[in-house]
Amino acid sequence: MTQPGRASSRTMTRDQQDLGGFGYTPALRRALGPLGSFAVAFSMISVTTGIFFLFSGVFTTTGGWGIWLWLPVAAGLLLIVLVYMHLGARIPLTGYAYQWNSRLVGAHYGWFTGWTALLAFMTGTASIAVSVATVFAPEIWTSPSKGQVVLLATVVIVAAAVFNIISIRATALVNNLGVSFEIAGSVIATLIVILGAIFFFKHSEGIKVLGQSGPVGGGPVNLTAIALAALLPVYVLIGWEGAADLAEETIEPRLATPKAMLRASVLSIVVSLFMIIGFSVAIPHGVPAMINQAENPLFYIFRSQVGAGAVAVLKVIVFIAMFSCLLANMAVGTRMSFSLARDGMLPASRLLAWTSPKTYTPVFSVILVAAVALAVNLLSAGIATRVVSIASVCYYGTYALTLLAAYLAARRNRLPDTVPGGFSLGRWLTPIAVAGAAWAIVIIVALVAPAVNHITAEYAVGAELLGFLWWLLYLRPRLDRGELGVAQARAEPPASASVSAGALTAEGVSS
Repeated sequence: MTQPGRASSRTMTRDQQDLGGFGYTPALRRALGPLGSFAVAFSMISVTTGIFFLFSGVFTTTGGWGIWLWLPVAAGLLLIVLVYMHLGARIPLTGYAYQWNSRLVGAHYGWFTGWTALLAFMTGTASIAVSVATVFAPEIWTSPSKGQVVLLATVVIVAAAVFNIISIRATALVNNLGVSFEIAGSVIATLIVILGAIFFFKHSEGIKVLGQSGPVGGGPVNLTAIALAALLPVYVLIGWEGAADLAEETIEPRLATPKAMLRASVLSIVVSLFMIIGFSVAIPHGVPAMINQAENPLFYIFRSQVGAGAVAVLKVIVFIAMFSCLLANMAVGTRMSFSLARDGMLPASRLLAWTSPKTYTPVFSVILVAAVALAVNLLSAGIATRVVSIASVCYYGTYALTLLAAYLAARRNRLPDTVPGGFSLGRWLTPIAVAGAAWAIVIIVALVAPAVNHITAEYAVGAELLGFLWWLLYLRPRLDRGELGVAQARAEPPASASVSAGALTAEGVSS
């Protein structure tokens, strides 16, 4: 996140009118410009977090050739991003998944999508914290126990909550620093190991590692192994939709949010593939030696090839990048909670929807997201792959539900218009939404089908069951009567809200 220069009063009035057209009054501070929106999305993805945590997984499942799984995963991801860009240009509301799907399909459908997205963000927050602890616990303890990993994850969750409670500007400052460090640090570090592997370093794997087949320690390369190897790109390339979830804190979100999601996704694909290929070719003394040593694999590669001083700098960069990712995940989860609570969809909704008059922060939603992340952290006993898998399933569940909603809305002619210059897929929306939804379902199956991930499916189903019971026992009759949900906030834009030449209006929205 970045804090842009002060926006013109005309722009702010236009954004306020647009929000009023959806039936809401401003409660959050608009502090994000195009660069800030991009920073949110890029921090949510955080290629550094994923690669430093999961790098060795491809070599223990399929071998080096599994790196190329990045390409089909990236292609499927871009299908999803395009549909999200189309919707983000039309319904610029915080709590995007809940708001979009409630208005495009219906309040009941919107609840289940919003609940799944909330689960994704809360477990995502926990997974980032556990990843930070997994990577950095060995820097504190020689042989960290699961309890020590849990302890470190708890500390960083609490620290992230404090920053989010202070204000969006405090979070923005750290997040902006993290994005800058991550982009510059990851590219420079990778260039160093690539050039060194080619010209200077000895005992490097070289290009041949990219075609190496078979996991370290032996074993078959079957569908299960491929599914597990795909966890790396699947886990890394999620979270870009965070820009949409902060729409009500973004200036001119109909224009800024779609571009932010696309730029963050494309840059993350390029940087992450560059990093994993670069560090792979620079592996010293063979892949088995890297797998069997105790240090984080990427720190080990950098230390072996460049030296202890350089790896100390790299560790600082990685920690800042991972912590900024945690801040962004918590901020986005908080806004989803706020959006649901604003419409009375959660227990203690009035409390969760309350924002501080000084900081414009939904304080109790921050506390909720942090508390759930702490609980998931404790339940997982510091086993990061378990939490990562749950978050990934919930993310892709949200993607599938949202793309299905886009398809149904297009067939029923229920999609609102955008503004002049707003992103549009036009007639390509329907086929891209179908292809993207099918891809999301394939990823979900790949994540839960392997026997080692069955516990992921059990946890995800259990969490969804909680949402179903809340809907069945409390929400369903009230939604039917229009007492809760976006139905109470739905309104056509008043005539006074329309302004010419780029006015941000909400034409044709219905629930």
